[in-house]
Amino acid sequence: MLNLTGVLETPQFGNPTLRTLATGWRLSGIYRFSSGPPLTVITGTDRSLTATGLGSANNQRANQVLVDPYNDRSGRPLTNWLNPAAFVLPAIGTLGNVGRNSIRGPSTWSFDLDLSRSIEIYEAQHLEFRAEAFNVTNSFRPGGISTQGASGSGAFLSLASNTFGQVRNALAPRILQFALKYVF
Repeated sequence: MLNLTGVLETPQFGNPTLRTLATGWRLSGIYRFSSGPPLTVITGTDRSLTATGLGSANNQRANQVLVDPYNDRSGRPLTNWLNPAAFVLPAIGTLGNVGRNSIRGPSTWSFDLDLSRSIEIYEAQHLEFRAEAFNVTNSFRPGGISTQGASGSGAFLSLASNTFGQVRNALAPRILQFALKYVF
């Protein structure tokens, strides 16, 4: 994970009109990049015939038959991140050869901004205005990949799913938030 932050603040102006309009503004931003999470490809069924507890069949691993398990690494919506031909179900009564957390999911990033200004009213009182934007560029960012269950986001990693390896979940779109706070 890489985080970059920056803060810019307007100076104290000498001109009374300029001081009233432009002094005290603060612009801050944060850029975050995260590498893809470690993932394990699962069968979604009890191939080893050893499932005794609820859900233990969903954690049985598949066989990887191709060296490169990835397909379209762009991370765009509805693309196949994983190559379905790279994995097969293990023979009945055997365990798969895929290592735990041996695959990397799509990486993601975010760019958020904050614009704020604090206006002094009296000695111990001020009014603070704040505008925040999350995912400023309103870009698609893949997210929500999990190994839990054979449906929902876990379907990404389950060979029993017809959406195996597809990028079908996204992080939040652009979100704007405004606040006005009176501090006394």
